[in-house]
Amino acid sequence: MTRELARSLAAGLKEAGVRRMFGVPGGGPNLDMIGAAADEGIDFTLAHSETASCIMASTFGRLTNSVGAAVVTRGPGFTSASNGMAQALLDRYPLLLVSDTMSQASISRIGHQRLDQVAAAAPLTKFSGTLSKNSPEDAVRAAIATAMTSPRGSVHLAFDARAEGVAAPAPVVVAPSSVEVRDQARALIAGAKRPIIVIGEDAVRSVDAVRAALAGINAPIMVTYQAMGVIPSDWPTYAGLFTGVAADRPLFADVDLLLGIGVDSIEPMPGHEPTTAPTVILGSYAADVRYFDDPLVVIGEYTDLLADVISIAETDWAADAGAAWWAGRVAGLATDVEGFSPQSLVETTFEFMADALVTVDAGAHMLAVMPLWQTDEPDGVLISNGLATMGFALPAAIGAAFARPDRRVVCFTGDGGLGMVLAELEVLSRANLNITVVVFNDATLSLIKLKQEQAQGGSGAVGYALVDFAAIANAMGLAGTVVTNVDELRATLGTVTTGPSLIDARVDADCYPHVIKAVRG
Repeated sequence: MTRELARSLAAGLKEAGVRRMFGVPGGGPNLDMIGAAADEGIDFTLAHSETASCIMASTFGRLTNSVGAAVVTRGPGFTSASNGMAQALLDRYPLLLVSDTMSQASISRIGHQRLDQVAAAAPLTKFSGTLSKNSPEDAVRAAIATAMTSPRGSVHLAFDARAEGVAAPAPVVVAPSSVEVRDQARALIAGAKRPIIVIGEDAVRSVDAVRAALAGINAPIMVTYQAMGVIPSDWPTYAGLFTGVAADRPLFADVDLLLGIGVDSIEPMPGHEPTTAPTVILGSYAADVRYFDDPLVVIGEYTDLLADVISIAETDWAADAGAAWWAGRVAGLATDVEGFSPQSLVETTFEFMADALVTVDAGAHMLAVMPLWQTDEPDGVLISNGLATMGFALPAAIGAAFARPDRRVVCFTGDGGLGMVLAELEVLSRANLNITVVVFNDATLSLIKLKQEQAQGGSGAVGYALVDFAAIANAMGLAGTVVTNVDELRATLGTVTTGPSLIDARVDADCYPHVIKAVRG
């Protein structure tokens, strides 16, 4: 019965286009799932932790436009996957997590590893249910459809061959907005003289339609972290990154309309919308837009919707207002602090690896990476923005390298974030992945240190002993190098060809106060 259910799961994954699974099996049904998947031509990547498995899987799914599949064992395997479920949910990455579970037939008499896994996963997923003998093919199909329907996210199935189970409900599809709502949006947009346009995560999969609708419109266009690459950086209207922080606000001073395309409340930093001007949000689904103050929301397919409602003839903006604004923001990152700055680490890496696909961890270093790295490729820079979790970049890089084996992947991480997933370096070595890990190593939780005040624990609350990550990388079979200045960095980058490598960059943390002031205000 268990193997039959595993075969149903594998058949459903193959039908959905899944080519690879990730996970940490515990035995029994987990191994049946992996074996059944192998029979369907689905490869398996063994990771060291369950959350890392989920991040690998969901990133692989995002970049292959399929659901990411991960398997874990029950009890501690399932609970260790919690952060991975939450990351996929809040960052809008498609993930199907299948966990072994205590069978309903035995749970009344066995207390070992007894957890209500279906209930525990519910707030971390779009759907959590049981995969059982009751129409398993339909259950897998429905769960995958839920994960892949916008907003994409995580779903969880507890594998129990002896239970009845309930299939995921059909995804809710919101009808396109009425002609009257479109007319109202069209009038607001056409009447704007100083509009600002903000592109969000949902627009990533409709790049051609977005670019066609906005080409030639003279208004600053900003992108969220997750929409980097949707607008080419050489457009004179490209105004860089929108995060909603104080540093963004001067550009919004005299705005008479904020036009959002595919934006979601998970994307800006917590705070208030930077303008009191009318806001129009265009999207392919009913996104969470509560961050914005009473917006007019218009829903439809982008190809039709954008062409129908966006009509901006003349504005009061200077022709290069967007580019000038962003150039000033980037220039403001320059610092006269002596030492090996995070900025120079990013800029020099870009010189050598501009065509790389990039993953970025949470931490102070991301404030240097995001504005200084350039990409005109949607999903060219991947970051955990909705959850903002440390330990994201390395497993995401692994998922990305499997999805795009012909590409160099650069993983930007801090010493704190890498420490959380350090064992996953072994996966790079074992699979010979084309990843360069760049560690901003200052032995400190730098972003937290910048926020620290008196009577909040002192250096012991935010400081580590210096770790030689290069030595650890070498011990795991990677080419690991310590660099302490730009010249050493250039020499090291010049030797990188294919395969896995790690650069342990001993950056000067004294540069970070300037970075955070320039980026966030």
